[in-house]
Amino acid sequence: MNCISSFESCLYAIPQRIRRALEFLPESLKSKAEEIRLRIGLPVTLTVSGKTLFLTSSGQLSDFISRDLIISQKNEVYEAFSLLCANSVYAHTDEIKKGYVIMRSGHRAGVCGTVIADGMKDISSVNIRIAREISGCADKLIERFDGGGVLIAGPPGSGKTTLLRDFLRQLSNGATGTFYRIAVIDSRGELSGSYLGECYTDLGANTDVLMCENKAEGALMALRTMYPHIIAFDEIGTADELDSVSESFNAGVSIITTAHIGNSCDLKKRSVTRGLLESGIISLIAVLPRNFSEEIEFLTPKEIIGDLDN
Repeated sequence: MNCISSFESCLYAIPQRIRRALEFLPESLKSKAEEIRLRIGLPVTLTVSGKTLFLTSSGQLSDFISRDLIISQKNEVYEAFSLLCANSVYAHTDEIKKGYVIMRSGHRAGVCGTVIADGMKDISSVNIRIAREISGCADKLIERFDGGGVLIAGPPGSGKTTLLRDFLRQLSNGATGTFYRIAVIDSRGELSGSYLGECYTDLGANTDVLMCENKAEGALMALRTMYPHIIAFDEIGTADELDSVSESFNAGVSIITTAHIGNSCDLKKRSVTRGLLESGIISLIAVLPRNFSEEIEFLTPKEIIGDLDN
């Protein structure tokens, strides 16, 4: 799936009036769009290359508020929520309880409203996160890969998952000269683009996907049953996940994962990422910039741990 078709493939969940305006956008903007947000009584916005822009009635994007902007009506936000759920909210109850809905083609929509015991009511906003595949975006990371563990870190929206997908695809397809067996642990269907048992994202010819809400348990399950060279998952965040990757590492499996940080200094402030780097599991860190025009920074754990000792 290329970037443009990624944009088009998420529009099934957008009400017709708003969808028509989105379809008029130039392809250059569609290819860079990361999010589409609908809020009751407020302008429709898109996140494009990290910047918030407003959708006009003429199918253009504006960087300032004016009378020509499209305002999401209550019935449209409710319709979008219904379309996201394929008119079956009950079937998505477990997801909605956690504030999101898994979409077709690997997209994911965040929802806001009133949280209740069995999900959410009074939906007030919907944020569609567009799953993008950019072939070749991991080329520089592939050049530096030495077979060891890799941590991809960066601020929210910096492209960590996009980079991870291409990195795994290239490793699985033999870009380094080795066809790595990869086990992907996907807790939300976002990394693999899984929807109703099918994977819409190309993660390579030698990649197995295990859908498992508990990533720590999933990593150990894959270790014992799939015999991978690499175990990969998105967003390491708990001590249990750190313990599971430590066990996998001690069994001779490399770990590739991501982490949310504001900057490289945060790697030594968060207990999980600090423990990950001190464990010896990770040999290379790719720090993504907040500004899309800047280059990825490549670091070694020793460079970070050295700072810790000073």
